Amino acid sequence: MAITATGLGSGLDVKSLVDQLVAAERQPVATRLATQEARASAQLTAIGRLKSALAAFDDAVGALADLDQFQQRTATVSDEKRLAATVTPAAVPASYEVEVLALASAHRLVSGPFASAGTVVGEGQLVITSGADSMQLEITTANNTLAGIRDAINASTSNPGVRASIVTGADGAHLILTATQTGAAAAVTVDAVAPGSPLEVLEFGAGTSNALTQAAAATDAAARIDGLDVTSATNSIADAIEGVTIDLLEAAPGETVTLTVDYDTEGARTLVSKFVDAYNGVISTINQLTSYDADSGAAGALLGDAATRGVKAALRDALGRTAGASTDPWRSLAEIGVKTGTDGKLTLDATRLGTALDTDFDAVGRLLAGSDDGVAVRLKDVAEGWLASDGRLGARESTLKARLDDISDRRADLETRMEALRKRYQNQFNALDQLVSQLNQTSSFLTRQLASL
Repeated sequence: MAITATGLGSGLDVKSLVDQLVAAERQPVATRLATQEARASAQLTAIGRLKSALAAFDDAVGALADLDQFQQRTATVSDEKRLAATVTPAAVPASYEVEVLALASAHRLVSGPFASAGTVVGEGQLVITSGADSMQLEITTANNTLAGIRDAINASTSNPGVRASIVTGADGAHLILTATQTGAAAAVTVDAVAPGSPLEVLEFGAGTSNALTQAAAATDAAARIDGLDVTSATNSIADAIEGVTIDLLEAAPGETVTLTVDYDTEGARTLVSKFVDAYNGVISTINQLTSYDADSGAAGALLGDAATRGVKAALRDALGRTAGASTDPWRSLAEIGVKTGTDGKLTLDATRLGTALDTDFDAVGRLLAGSDDGVAVRLKDVAEGWLASDGRLGARESTLKARLDDISDRRADLETRMEALRKRYQNQFNALDQLVSQLNQTSSFLTRQLASL
């Protein structure tokens, strides 16, 4: 194979010439692709910033669009050792006097002493009842010890809510049966069924030998609320005051605890303030992304972008429309202290909002989160519509990503074409170099011939 060294025949720097020619061919297209790529990348990043601001706004407005979350109540008690309380938006703000008369207790029965947990008690049947449920156990030679009976009770799939344990004291081992539920209705009874059964030593209840000792009675909790007696099978009273659950912690007959239910106005103010900040965050982001500086000529990445203009217009429309019925005390955000400035951002008049909340807390909630046309509900729908994967911003992102992929493909095609062009130029210059070399040889030959004449 012949060895070719370019430029030797002509003295030309073929490599440099080829590089320059290829670079000249590549530059216009490469510059155009780089410009398109930079613009698409900037727009994609800008769409990401806008979506991030919208997502933060969606979170903030979502709290206002949830009527239950906005219309929270607070519950305070004058003695936290005696009782605690939780409330729902259904609770009516008021003050109550609560007297904790007694706590609920679980029924507990204790057997007489046995030599040890392994002591044989006997065989037969045991029917154990707690409340309306019961189980029947077959005690055989396989489980006739005190420990075996304990295990049979705990392992039964039909156990009505009784736990068995063994405590060994100075006088021996005792079987202890405890109801898993408190209250009088969960009282435990044990019946050996067959008269004269050795298991009668474990009986308790009407019509039995009552061999077990009652260590703790099954009692309901008792309280007096504003002079009215209430009871509960547990230490939690949930049906005495609508929307209020009272947990009894310590009995103190004769002493009252003040329970106060009120509107959570501070929480509501915080939610409205976060909403205003998040809305302004969206507007600021849009303004930055669509800005134009006439002096420097610098433009935002989304200047003139129809989708971005659409977001701003949709938010303004949802914000500006009235809500509720004509009989409602407030039908716009401005009426409760949330106003739109000339720059499109919101300002919050905390005093006016506080007055509205104090005047009619629930009406403020309806204005924001009314199920039909609450302002926050409308704004949340707008935000979620634009953030949806099949929404306009999602489509815009997909278009920009496809454009970047296309630019990448075109750049790869450009490099392929430039490599082919390089080879063509290289071949052409090699041919020229060979031709010049031949001409030089011919010239030298002729020169020598003429000199010899």
